[in-house]
Amino acid sequence: MIRLYLTLTTLAAALTGFVADGIHRLKTEEDGVTTTEIAVVAFLLVGAAIVVMGIIFVAARNNAENIPVPEAPA
Repeated sequence: MIRLYLTLTTLAAALTGFVADGIHRLKTEEDGVTTTEIAVVAFLLVGAAIVVMGIIFVAARNNAENIPVPEAPA
């Protein structure tokens, strides 16, 4: 249990450092992405999310329709 806690703590610290470094680079460097590029990426991510939600909805509906109806004991 302690080994898992230490592993998760180390992973969280590494991710925090990675994100902080990325934010620092975005604030100090002038060659970042433009607003149009961010809008296009956001549009693509929203489209992908809608497609994934549609796939999950269809799969859930098909599973719900395939649940057998129990019969009353005679």
